[in-house]
Amino acid sequence: MKKNALSLLLGGLLMTAVGAVSAADATDNWELNVKERTPPFSEKGEWKDAVYKPLPKSDVSEKWNICVLFPHTKDPYYMAMTYGAVTEAKAKGIALNVFAAGGYTELPTQISQLEDCVSRGADGIAMVAISATGLNRAIARAADQGVPTAITGGDVTSDRVAARAQGNWFDAGRMVGEYLMKKHPKGSDSVKVVWLGGPEAPRWSKDSADGFVATLKDVDNIEVVKVIWGEPSKAAQIPLIEDALLAYPDVDYIGGIAPAIEAGIQVLKEKGKTEIGLLSSYTTPVVEAGLRDGSVEATATDYTAAQARVAIDQLVRLLEEKPVAQDVDTGFGIIDQESVKTHNRALSLAPEGWEPYFEVK
Repeated sequence: MKKNALSLLLGGLLMTAVGAVSAADATDNWELNVKERTPPFSEKGEWKDAVYKPLPKSDVSEKWNICVLFPHTKDPYYMAMTYGAVTEAKAKGIALNVFAAGGYTELPTQISQLEDCVSRGADGIAMVAISATGLNRAIARAADQGVPTAITGGDVTSDRVAARAQGNWFDAGRMVGEYLMKKHPKGSDSVKVVWLGGPEAPRWSKDSADGFVATLKDVDNIEVVKVIWGEPSKAAQIPLIEDALLAYPDVDYIGGIAPAIEAGIQVLKEKGKTEIGLLSSYTTPVVEAGLRDGSVEATATDYTAAQARVAIDQLVRLLEEKPVAQDVDTGFGIIDQESVKTHNRALSLAPEGWEPYFEVK
């Protein structure tokens, strides 16, 4: 099933340069606590706790070529995913190329990239899908040609997906909400929260906001005064936070996507409102630094780097015709100002000083 090595340009969009988990370097001895669904992909399937262990390099018989497709690689979240994917490829001795579509609006580009990967000889595809339905035909055509697709973000409705490794983003919001409930138990003083949800269209951001709001819906002393949508960049979030502070001057917390929390660190410091707590739905280096210096109270993490490693391993297992957990929930966790001192950073982020590269030969 091995095909010719990829040498892809895809319109110049290839960036070329080359739970509990153990060490996430270029070795094959890591493992991750997950949930596995049986039968896979079935809404009636049963989720069971499992420990995901990668296929050892000694069991990899060929230099498989894997394409990885992301909406973009402009922020630390996708840098962490890139780190996980290329590190697992190196550990297995396979070839890998990472492609960015250019943003969440660039569905035609991602479809084109998927099709080009198949036509140029990819053995498998791992992707964070831009659309739940828009990629279904391309995924089906790839499957018809014997090229499996593993989804590691941006869930799709296709029944031709070969593997899935991702958390349920509802849980990200839920866990942040539960953190707030523990800090402000029933009977304590009332607090108000604004949630900066990010882009409204992608399922992950909507699910995260829904999880947060639903968790606090019947909590009398915690009020979610507003969910605000906007582009997922720090620059776009700054004016949204400034407007929110004007509209809700008595707000006690700002929660939401990491770029909003990064913007919040800056805005609150400039305005001298450091008594307002910040809560993130996922982890970036700036958010993690905020936990360490006290400017951020807590963050959820979906173990971003380890999640990408699982997806690459699933594809290799499928190609090698080895046993594989096809439908894996990699889960979420909460990191606060205390647990950040001991948490395994390599679960979620690339190492400090890591220089990104998007090709493994």
